Amino acid sequence: MQPNCSHLHNIQGSGDDSSSQSAHTVRLSGESSCHLSGDVRIQLNSAVGEARENASSRHSRPGSQSRSHGHAHSEAGGLDDSTPDSEEHSGSSLSELRYLLQWLHKSISLGIGLLTTYMYANKSIVNQVFLRERCSKLQCAWLLVYLTGSSLLLYYTFHSQSLYYSLIFLNPTVDFMNFWEVLWIVGVTDFILKFLFMGFKCFILLVPSFMMSFKSKGYWYMLLEELCQYYRMFVPIPVWFRYLIGYGELDSVLGWTLGILLGLLYLILKLLSFFGQLRNFKQVLRIFCTRPHYGVTASKRQCSESDDICSICQAEFQKPILLICQHTFCEECISLWFNREKTCPLCRTVISDHVNKWKDGATSMHLQIF
Repeated sequence: MQPNCSHLHNIQGSGDDSSSQSAHTVRLSGESSCHLSGDVRIQLNSAVGEARENASSRHSRPGSQSRSHGHAHSEAGGLDDSTPDSEEHSGSSLSELRYLLQWLHKSISLGIGLLTTYMYANKSIVNQVFLRERCSKLQCAWLLVYLTGSSLLLYYTFHSQSLYYSLIFLNPTVDFMNFWEVLWIVGVTDFILKFLFMGFKCFILLVPSFMMSFKSKGYWYMLLEELCQYYRMFVPIPVWFRYLIGYGELDSVLGWTLGILLGLLYLILKLLSFFGQLRNFKQVLRIFCTRPHYGVTASKRQCSESDDICSICQAEFQKPILLICQHTFCEECISLWFNREKTCPLCRTVISDHVNKWKDGATSMHLQIF
């Protein structure tokens, strides 16, 4: 009996460091020896209980560690998921900023060139109109070639975008159109239209005086400028309308609604501006057709009363005109005067009810971008 009990006690001492399988063996041997001694059975049961507790604690610890490790992994995974979103947002912001800087560089350099060309051509045309019969035909021809070459060079440089489509109310072939791209397209097209009508004015300057008088040329300059302004007002409509319609996300009802509302609002504003300027256009068209006279042809006696000297050009009268205020001037001189004024240059009597400000060949500096 004693050897068996000592043997069992030895098993009990080694059970604390054994695995679950050794604890199971101790339990079986304890059951076999329970018939021999009750004391031994009690000690074995306690040893088996301790072994079970130790085994269960060993099994529970890896599980808790795995659970805590899994929780840490889930938190790290959440951080990893949020990191690409922030990187994407920062990357998109940098790309937009880079695109804006490129647009500014392109627009500023090109805008300076277009503005310089416009100012040079406009001033030259006004000077040639002021010279009347003494205008240089060679200078007019050079201006015509210069404006044509500038326009063709611009369209050739950006031939991939087909900017000339805007001149015939079509959309350029631009895949991605944002606000800055639309603004750039409309601005370039507006300058090209100015160059086009400036070329028409150069053609009129090249017409000999025996075919078209100086006074008739002034009316043509005025009509061309009014037509240019109205044409420039309608040209940006397709480009802006396409951009506003596609402004929202078209895959949603809210995007469609927002795009349609913006497009309709733009069209309403355009109609209001059109009807607001329609009265001025009708007035210009009436003046062009009726060719009103500021006075009557002056007689020799009336010219002698003014010493046969025009008060404007300080030279002998050329086709003298007597105004209602009884002052005599050259027909061309007084026509130039009434391009900017409504009153007599001597007594300030109101002679005309309107100002023909475009009869001097000038082109409006207004930039039609909307």
